[in-house]
Amino acid sequence: MPNFDELFIETKGQPIIYKDITILRVDKFPVSNGDILIASIEQTNSNYRQGFIIDVTGYCELDGEIVKKGKCVRMMFWQNTMPKQFKLKVFTKQDFVYVYNIWEETSFYLAGGIIRRESIDYFVNGAAMIVEEIENGKRYRCNDGEPDEDFNDIIFTVQKEISV
Repeated sequence: MPNFDELFIETKGQPIIYKDITILRVDKFPVSNGDILIASIEQTNSNYRQGFIIDVTGYCELDGEIVKKGKCVRMMFWQNTMPKQFKLKVFTKQDFVYVYNIWEETSFYLAGGIIRRESIDYFVNGAAMIVEEIENGKRYRCNDGEPDEDFNDIIFTVQKEISV
């Protein structure tokens, strides 16, 4: 089964062609300052809790609340805690935000008793995504860290709200 790490190392993180399909680790989603992004998870199919990040160089507004931490904010959205759909207003001088998938792994180890630890993972092992253009945005079909090529561990969309 594929471990995409080696392929992405060869291309220094640039997109790769795998079985005639372009795959990425991270996408640059085009935005302008003040754009409103609408995101939703279409499906998940994994043994791990799935999510995605919208990484804004600048700050953003979610549900009327300004989120600002230094020069950038990494907004995490999880399958079991996010609403079916949400709107995120971005404030940035860049012409893109980064979008990529994440998952949470649980591990147990002994250290004076059993300790449970959750970790957020991305960009490792089988992590990759197929990005397809849709109306006003993109659909992301993602593979988590499991070395397979199903690209259905999380499928989500990010679209720009178009004002009328």
